[in-house]
Amino acid sequence: MRPAAIILGANFYTALGAIRSLGRRGVEVYALDYHFPTAYALASRYVKTKVLCPDINYDEKGLVDFLVEFGRGFKVKPVLMATSDSYALMVSRNASLLAGYYLFPALPEGLLEQIIDKKGLHELAEKHQLLAPKTYLVGPRTDPEEVAANMPYPCIIKPALSHMFVKVFRKKCLYANNREELLSALSTALESKLEVMVQEVIPGFDDQMYVYDLYVNREGRATHSLTAQKLRQFPINFGSSTLTHHLYDDRLAAIGLDYFKRLNYRGYGEIEFKKHPKTGEFYLIEINARLSTLNILFDKCGVEFTYAMYCDLIGEPIPDYHLTEDQPWAFWHFYEDLISVSAYLRTKQLTLSQVIKPWLSHRKAHAILAADDLMPLFAFTRVILSKAIAKIRRIITGSSNL
Repeated sequence: MRPAAIILGANFYTALGAIRSLGRRGVEVYALDYHFPTAYALASRYVKTKVLCPDINYDEKGLVDFLVEFGRGFKVKPVLMATSDSYALMVSRNASLLAGYYLFPALPEGLLEQIIDKKGLHELAEKHQLLAPKTYLVGPRTDPEEVAANMPYPCIIKPALSHMFVKVFRKKCLYANNREELLSALSTALESKLEVMVQEVIPGFDDQMYVYDLYVNREGRATHSLTAQKLRQFPINFGSSTLTHHLYDDRLAAIGLDYFKRLNYRGYGEIEFKKHPKTGEFYLIEINARLSTLNILFDKCGVEFTYAMYCDLIGEPIPDYHLTEDQPWAFWHFYEDLISVSAYLRTKQLTLSQVIKPWLSHRKAHAILAADDLMPLFAFTRVILSKAIAKIRRIITGSSNL
């Protein structure tokens, strides 16, 4: 029997895409999550077993202990896959212990922590001469006035660790158009006692965002790769993709491969770039060292990164595949894109025709909907409706207390 796959986290379409990729290939999938009511990926027909585990957000040690005990139950080491930064960090920090029970890519020690930590990524970019936006690291002794005087505008205040920042601000970054806005945003960020950085905003609309995705096997050889272009995001301008299409760019592919080689990277990775509309230069924005939200798009294009990683880790060879011909597919998240389109239209960043044209130009790789696996769509709908009802109740309760 082939080894099983363990998916860490099931409350996002990142996990759902991975579960379907592996399940369709006949791999037994165990999906772990700490809160079943919101983990809609658990509804997939391709989940062999649902497993309730400790909450990664509050009890990382408890989760590690749980995984060790859980891993002892397998006769053959299963493959362990992270669907979020927090899970990826947990695996990396406890790699020597977990490697006794699971299979996962062996990155150079400390590299993943640096990649996920925006401060660490900035230091990596400087060390390896990777082209990135101008950035200031902000610490207790930093003079905000000095930063404001030397920063090009507009700029953003972003966290060292995104998942901690989002918990506090409910957004990925704070935006500043001028000195006054920067000083105000810096004051707010520093009050939270989170480590932050100020970074210039590379000009251009959201369709100047590109991704390069790669798998590097245990021998250090790049076996699978693909490039794609974002068209719309949620939240708009600084968010995750809602509409992204496959688009081959040989220059981007060469840059991305070179960057991963400089980092001595192993396993699956995704670099997000922004292309300067005037110079054409690709600026490194971030590196994702966990499974991608665009997994379903990659599968439709024939580049099955999740399955490639699984096969590599269990020692089952599959053909290399570097996609160099444009495919007609676009990733589409209906619900989030609907919200984003409304915002794009309201802020006059797009016209209705500009919204419709790219949508009609592609076949859709749906984030959640799948003809052979319908239940996650219903589970996702329940989650959204529950949130909407809870919000309405809060509004009514708040009104009644006035």
